[in-house]
Amino acid sequence: MTKEIVIAAYDKDVSWMEEFDGNIKRTIYRKGFKPNNENEIYLEPNLGRCVHTFFNHIHENYENFSDYTFFAQDYPFDHWEDIIEVINGGVETYAAHSSIKIGGYWGFHFNTNKPNTKINVKDLNGNITELTVGMMWSMPTSQQFGSGNVLSCHSNGMPQDHNPNINIDEFWDILFDHPKPNIYEFIPGGHFGATKEHLQLRSKEFYKKISELLIENINTPWVVERLECYIFNPKYKTKL
Repeated sequence: MTKEIVIAAYDKDVSWMEEFDGNIKRTIYRKGFKPNNENEIYLEPNLGRCVHTFFNHIHENYENFSDYTFFAQDYPFDHWEDIIEVINGGVETYAAHSSIKIGGYWGFHFNTNKPNTKINVKDLNGNITELTVGMMWSMPTSQQFGSGNVLSCHSNGMPQDHNPNINIDEFWDILFDHPKPNIYEFIPGGHFGATKEHLQLRSKEFYKKISELLIENINTPWVVERLECYIFNPKYKTKL
């Protein structure tokens, strides 16, 4: 069994990854700042945020997935506090610690932060920055996916996002050949893992289209975050 962690990095030091078991492959993409580590991959253009990094990896590695691949930001702990424990564990751990499970896909969101929690984070130059990190969202039981806990929003991203340019319905019509839901259910933060077989339930061209949309429209990362549970749910038919 092979496992891999894919990290979308910007300006954070990622030495915390040393806590992963030695048999776990570590793939680090860095945007914006030239890597100072030969094991990191510089990814251009610096567009599409971490979501583009994830889907670009899926498209570019479609024929060569590890058995289990996990996707996270360079500082994932306010979205996925127990990431080390989960990925070092086995399939039972993935299911037990995920917010939602759809076949061989797991969506993760968990932390124990209190209001206004402040943490020190090291950047690429070794400088320490104090950050105020977010609390765990309170997520009700899914009404669409059979089990699990999710947030829900309207096509404009409300009530969580107040960006007036978000239109999830528009992107649904580009990607899916399936009636759109009245309400979109999603995992905040977009951290997830999936089996090779589950990732390959969708076509390589489908992932390429998502990657292209993430480059073309600055609002797409927040849209794709809200579509992730549908992207990885094969009951929703796609156009590619």
